[in-house]
Amino acid sequence: MKIILKQNMEKIGQVGDVVEVSDGFARNFLIPQGKAISYTKGNFKEIEYLKKKELAKKEKALNEAKDLAEKLDNISLEIKVKAGEEGKLFGSVTSKDIAEALLKEHGIELDKKKLNLKESLKKLGVHIVPVNLYKDVTPQIKVNLISDSASEQETEDTKK
Repeated sequence: MKIILKQNMEKIGQVGDVVEVSDGFARNFLIPQGKAISYTKGNFKEIEYLKKKELAKKEKALNEAKDLAEKLDNISLEIKVKAGEEGKLFGSVTSKDIAEALLKEHGIELDKKKLNLKESLKKLGVHIVPVNLYKDVTPQIKVNLISDSASEQETEDTKK
């Protein structure tokens, strides 16, 4: 039976593809679950329209990702953390902390899942954090972890 896919299906095809599958698979699984429709000329025209709409949506998302990438490439975040003598942090800085600092300092809201942090940051210094915005759009943010104790010592000195 010829069907038109309404969703991307692994090992079968992409949205809008006309594929030949067994009658039972089409009637009992794909069509009832809304993953495909039977092939007719009218349905094919409808799917072509949906494909164009989806392509425009993807293009818009790509352009937005590129604009955001330009902003993120120029950003350097400073996060104050408590650290020991040798520059080791008491705790760690996670992607959630970086996303919150980005929102607080620059007003850019970013999902923490898009920050490609292999493991949490545990030492003072400058760290480069890649951001996965879109398939091929991956800007990098510079995150500078500075000791909070240095600013505490300065305030204690001014109190004396």
